[in-house]
Amino acid sequence: MLKTYHIYMHDKCLFKDLNEDEFNLIWNRLYTSYWTEEVTYVEVTENTKDLVPSLEESSY
Repeated sequence: MLKTYHIYMHDKCLFKDLNEDEFNLIWNRLYTSYWTEEVTYVEVTENTKDLVPSLEESSY
């Protein structure tokens, strides 16, 4: 599974598709320094199986 993070302020995306290390670095600095109630994040999890094209028989 692929996990990424998006950080928002007032419903506007500030950072998109951050990996966990990037998220932790930015979130800890941003959230503890500024706008604690206005800044939110979303964790997005994608199933990597769905991202790999399936192999199908193409001969008839």
